[in-house]
Amino acid sequence: MKIRSAEIAKHDIDRALTSPTAVFDHPEEVVEHTDLSLTEKITILKRWELDARALQRATDESMSGGEPPLLDEVNAALLKLDPKDRTADQFGKAPTTI
Repeated sequence: MKIRSAEIAKHDIDRALTSPTAVFDHPEEVVEHTDLSLTEKITILKRWELDARALQRATDESMSGGEPPLLDEVNAALLKLDPKDRTADQFGKAPTTI
């Protein structure tokens, strides 16, 4: 995990909501973090999913570079937290393809 203390600071939560990989190394760290609410965890993972899908599209179009998208791990983490996809998040039903 990129954050050092067990407690996550407000600014780290804000950062994770816009760029999850700036705060967490793996989606499972989000699931296991005890200082985040269920809604925060799902919102962070949904952002991570959107970012991973964008990276996957870029890779499919031969514009790869950077970290692997971890899409399978993100989806597995979301499934653990919200198996029926019932928790609302700020992204709504954002399109996953262009």
